[in-house]
Formats: sequence, structure tokens, C-alpha cells
Amino acid sequence: MKLKASVILYFALSMNSAFASTLQQNIDEARTISDYQKRYDYLKAIDKKLIESASLAEQVSYNVRLIHVHIHLGQFQQAQTIIDELEAGSKYKKDSPIYSELYLAKARLAYRKSDLETAIYLSQQNVALFQRLQLTHYEIDAVASLVSAYHNAGEYQAALNLLEVYIHDNNRELTLKQKEMLYHGYSRNLEQLDRLTLALEYKLKRREVIQQMSPSISLQAGISYSIAQSYLDLEQYEKAKNEFIIALSFDRQTGSLSDIGHSLVKLSQCEYGLKNYDAALEYAQEAQQVFASYNSVRNTAWANHNIAINLLEVDKATQALTIEKQVITELKQDDHLYIDVLLTLAKLYIGSTEHEQAKHYAEQAYQLSNQKNKLQKQITALEHLITVAVQQADYKQALSYQRTITELEKGFARNNYNQRLAELQNSIAMRDRDLAIQDLKLQDNEKNQAIASQRQTILYSILLFSLLLAVMGIALLRIRQRKQLIEQRRNYLDKQISQRSKLLSQVAHELSGPLTGLRLHLETLQAGLTQFNELTYEKLNQKITDMATLVTDLNKISLLEQSSFQLNVTTINAAEYFQSLHADMVIQLDKFEVRFSQNVADELNFECDATRLSQLFANLISNSLKYTNHLGKINLRISQNQTQLLICYEDSAPGVSDESLAKIFDHLYRVPDLKTVKQSGSGIGLAIVKQIVEAHNWHITAAHSELGGVRYDLTIPI
Repeated sequence: MKLKASVILYFALSMNSAFASTLQQNIDEARTISDYQKRYDYLKAIDKKLIESASLAEQVSYNVRLIHVHIHLGQFQQAQTIIDELEAGSKYKKDSPIYSELYLAKARLAYRKSDLETAIYLSQQNVALFQRLQLTHYEIDAVASLVSAYHNAGEYQAALNLLEVYIHDNNRELTLKQKEMLYHGYSRNLEQLDRLTLALEYKLKRREVIQQMSPSISLQAGISYSIAQSYLDLEQYEKAKNEFIIALSFDRQTGSLSDIGHSLVKLSQCEYGLKNYDAALEYAQEAQQVFASYNSVRNTAWANHNIAINLLEVDKATQALTIEKQVITELKQDDHLYIDVLLTLAKLYIGSTEHEQAKHYAEQAYQLSNQKNKLQKQITALEHLITVAVQQADYKQALSYQRTITELEKGFARNNYNQRLAELQNSIAMRDRDLAIQDLKLQDNEKNQAIASQRQTILYSILLFSLLLAVMGIALLRIRQRKQLIEQRRNYLDKQISQRSKLLSQVAHELSGPLTGLRLHLETLQAGLTQFNELTYEKLNQKITDMATLVTDLNKISLLEQSSFQLNVTTINAAEYFQSLHADMVIQLDKFEVRFSQNVADELNFECDATRLSQLFANLISNSLKYTNHLGKINLRISQNQTQLLICYEDSAPGVSDESLAKIFDHLYRVPDLKTVKQSGSGIGLAIVKQIVEAHNWHITAAHSELGGVRYDLTIPI
């Protein structure tokens, strides 16, 4: 059978006109194969004599290609084995240019294993080495690797400091691809620090570069969408609208329903910001139809929320309330959209004079926005609570809410001042560094000590002058900040007074809205219009269960934030446990093809919290269900070695990018460009998985699955 496969593969390679006789040509051919398993098969089929007779550089390049294939397939140990063999070879010399690609591969492996500390260290070493060897191409690749590691580690300013050296160096020749890569990294990290205007500037520069690269339609759609989102964040709605229209035209060419739906919702938000509520409603309704066509529950809820807020603006509050009450049941509390829906429900119940309901939803919105550090949403929730307190004549409580708003705004102003100051200090440091570099270059060409001394004096004068300018700039900045704070507060109070008047006027003319389901059931029972039977009990119990579920979900998030998992460790038999798990999966996943294999000793036992372990697999299974809208596949493989129990779980759900894969376990992580995945969930499930693993001192990694989705490898010491 193996012989037959080899003959077929050889025949296929021989028929390919591009199949060449040198090792390097074969390597170049392998790079064109997008399927990594097929690429691996291709590389392994290359004649061993050809490899042995090749130059050292070609042999290293060949092995590095194998390393990259193993990394992409999630086979980290195989990749590490090749690295160890190369470094142990007699021809290996540390810091040799021949091994440049190997150094980059080592950093890449650490990054994919989520060992960010090692990835940062290796990338820093690579940047310094390639600078010393003057290998510009490899240097930029190393910079990109270091920037990605910094970003995922949350060291955004460190990433910016590194990128600025290369972006602002006019003497450095960069390719279009290198510029595109640097601009992308720069704008991403700027956004994380809320420097939105500068981030937009570099997104626009990035698009200029992309347009010179014969870009794909999907790349053009992505950059247009990203630029549009920046305009939307800056509340420049007309510019955002124009860019989203461009993105939508590209999306329709690619045929991606998810991308089309996202662009339509964003266009709805632009029209809403422009107060064109009828147009906004049409875009939201079209998006709802697109998402519903492929059963995307979360995205459908997102579109319905946008329908509801526009219905509210066109005086259709009853319809809006009905939709939002349905939407809230389809979202998890960790979903960023959940807070927006809570705020809308609070506003709707304020308009219907149902004060307690309005207060309930506003309090929930405030608590969640406080947990997530969403300042503007905290203020909006508090404003709703002030309105309710005034309606209930509780003026003392209203004043307390107002004081909280004032403190929040003071904190925001203080943080904004500190951020601006840090930016100024960083700018001064960058200027000083540039001056120092230029002085060193001049010193290399100086022919006598007198000229060197003169130039040094000039440098000190410039530095002193820069310091004086910085001090004056900081003083002026403080004055400007105080003026801006006073003006912002005045404008805010004017807006608040206007809003209070509007809301109170609406309350005076609005009719009472529909009663809640629970209240309706209780009143019908009280009036004797219905009998208390099993059906009535189920309806009442369901309402109570729904409320309990909300509380339970909130506790889950609180538990995760506090990192306080309590373990009840017992000893369990591996074979029995996973056989039972497989049986449960077959029942639960009746529409899935579930493959199970187990190769462990019958007597193998390990220690764990069985309840938490079941919760771990429940979250993995739930994730597969959310992201798979058709007959899916799940593989569960259990094995062991001398020291570890090895568990592999993989599914056929739509895959994710390398960037998203590296952050898949992060708490509440969402892909920055929301177009890359369907976004049925928002990250709490996998974050809890990671928490359970770390509480047991186990290890888990995520990689691309051969089934098309994600592969999770869990190792448990035995």
C-alpha cells in the first residue's frame, strides 16, 4: 500500500512541469502548495540523494520548510526535534547567516506555543543579529515576529517603540510588502492604546501601499472595512459610510455571507449616527436576512438589536421592546453586545414608566460595563438610573449617581492627560535618539578631535533646547487640558439637562407598555382567569429559571476575573472516564460524526477535579456546536507516553487565522477584524477551559485542525 502511494506521488510530481532537479527549485515548488499536509508529503518525497548532495544553505532551507509545516499542523514536538538536530550538527555555527531562517523559525515556534516570553527574547536576539550581519530582509521579518509577540503579550507601547525606528528611518529601503506589514502592526497597536486618529492615518498609508501590490479582492475588502471602522469609532459617520459601501461591494464579489452581513450592520450604524433612521432600519433588516440564511444566531441577534434601536427612534417602542427581549435571551453576558441591549431595554422601560424594570436593566448594564471598563456605557447606565430615581422622587439617590458620573469623568480626564504626557515624553526620547545616532555617524567621518568636540557641543545645545521646549510644552498642555476639561463638563451638563427634559416629556405622554410575561401570568391567576396547572407552573418556573441563568452567568464571569477556581481533586480511571465521555458525546452530538480512539492502559489513573474536567469538555463541545452550522465532524483521541496522558480534540468548524489562534484562550478575546470568523461566541467558554487547565498545572495548545477547524492538545502529567 505504501509502495503504491509512493508511486502515485512520484508520478504526480513527474507530471508537473515545474518539478525541478535541484533542491532549491523543489523547495520553491513546495511553497506554492497551500495544503500543509500535501506540502509535507511533497517535501518528504524529494530524493534523499538530492538533499545529501545539496549545499549546506539548501539543506538548512529544506529543514526549515519542514519545521514550518509541522508548526502549521500543530506538531510542535516534531518541529523542535528538527531544530535540535540542526543545532547539534557538526556544521552548525551560532550566529551564522546560513542559519538565519532557522533563528526565525525558533521564534515562530515559541509564538505558536504561546510561550510569549521566549518568543520575545528570541525575536529580540534575531533583530540584533540581523542588524549586525546587515541582513535587512531577515531583520524586518524578525521585527514583525517581535511586534506580534509584544502585541499578544499586551506590550503595545513596546511594539510601537520598535516600529517607529523602522517606519521613520528615511535611509532604510523597504519593499512594499515590508511597508504594508509595518503599517499594519503600527495601526493595530495604536488602536489598543486608543490613539485612533494616528491609527487611521497609518491605515490610509497601508491602503496606498496595498494598491501598489496587485492586491486580492479580500485584502481590499479588509482594508476598506478597517478604515471604515476607524471613521466610525471617531464618529465621522459620512466617511465611515462611504468606506463601508466600498467594503460591501468587495464583499459581494467574494460572496462571503458573513462579510456581507457585517458590512450591512456597520452601514446601519453609520446611518443611525447620521439620524437617517429609515435607511439604517433597511440595512439592519437586510443584514438580519443574510445572517439568518446561514443560521448565525449571534450575528442575527446583533442585526435585530440594530433593528430595535432604529424602531425606537421612529416611535415604534412596542416593537423594539419585543425584539430586544428576544435578543437578550440569545446573548451571553460576556458578549460585548449584551451591555448595549441592556441599555436599550432600560431606555424602553423608562419610556413605558415601568420603573423597576428600567432600574433592573440599567443596574445590570452599569455592573457589566464597570467590569469591562467601558466608561461611556457606565455613564449612560448611570444617566438611566438618574432618570428612574427622579421619576420615583428619590432625589438623594439621583444626586449620588450624578456624583459617580463626575468622578468617572475626572478619572477619564486624568488618564487622558497622563497618556498625552507619555506620548510627549516618548516623542522627546525618539528625537534624542535620532540626534545621538546622527552624532555617531558624524564622529565616524571626523578627522580630528577639534571637530568632534565642536559637534558634541552643538549636540548638547540641541538637547538642552529640546528639554526646554518639552518643559514649555508640558506646561502648555496642562493649561489646555484644564480648559478642555471645563468645556467638556459644561457641554456635558447642557446635554444632560436637555436629555432629562426630553425623557420627562416622553414619560408624560407615553402609555404604559405591555406587562412582562411573569406579571401577566400572576395577574391572570389572581383574577381567576386561568387555573394553576402543570403548564402554568412550567411557564412560571421558566421565567424564574431564566433569571437564575443570568445570575449564574454573571457568577461565572466574576469567578474568571478573580482567578479563584477551587478544585476538589480525586483519582479517576482514564479508560473508564473517556469511554463514558465518548458515550455522552454520541448522544449529545447526534448530528455529528464523532470518531473516538483510545490507547491507554486499563489501570492508568490520574488526579483531577472530575467536575471541572467535565466542564472543560462541555465548553469544547459547546464551542464546536456554536461554530458548525452543518453536519460536522469531531475527533477525540486519547493516548499516553511514559510521563503524560495525551488528549487530542478537534472539530470541523470554520478555521481561524494564525493571529486569532494564538489568542483563542484569552478572556473575552474577539478578533480585531470581526470578518474573519462567524463570531457565534465571544470567548468566555475557552477562557474557562484555559483557567481549568492552569488550575491543574496542565498544558493545552490550539492549532489548525486537518478537519478544517481547531485542534486542542491537552497534556496531563501521570
